[in-house]
Amino acid sequence: MSKKTVAAITAQGHGYLITVKGNQPMLHRAIKMMSVTAAHDAWSWTQRGHGHDAHCRIKIWQADGAMKAHWPGLQRYISVRRWGTRGAKVFDHTTYYISSEASSAWWLAQRIRGHRRIENTLHWTKDVVLHEDGCGLVDSQAATTLALIRNISFNLTVMAGYRSISAGIGAMGENIATLWAMISQPGKKTG
Repeated sequence: MSKKTVAAITAQGHGYLITVKGNQPMLHRAIKMMSVTAAHDAWSWTQRGHGHDAHCRIKIWQADGAMKAHWPGLQRYISVRRWGTRGAKVFDHTTYYISSEASSAWWLAQRIRGHRRIENTLHWTKDVVLHEDGCGLVDSQAATTLALIRNISFNLTVMAGYRSISAGIGAMGENIATLWAMISQPGKKTG
């Protein structure tokens, strides 16, 4: 995410929790350097299921003045280390974040875990159920339009109360009247 986007977010009075990747080298380096010092706060948890056993540890630090000048509202540097096994494979990975929230490690971990749950569910559904990766479109405008239609179908299915996207698409796929009512009269009970 760009500094301009962060400035726009904070100018509207909102907060942020952003993954820091290699495309922000100074910020990434600052967090990695900070991560060898004593953490301001930390919290650990374990996740088991679906063929994996993962241990996770979040550490947070007060953001320093150098980066605060470049990132509006910056309060925390965050590292989340995940290690364990996925099937027979061993993994050990650390992800870095920044946040405008001056909150505890536990509170920030809940937000990160919730976001990952949504991301994992959404991406799996798009890949497996909606076959997004196998789309094969070369034209970027057509691919963007189809991605928008997939997002709309995903959201309509969730709005209709289906926990399974496959079941929702199957049930609503031939019910044009219900779909049209959901699009043209949002919030009105359909069915």
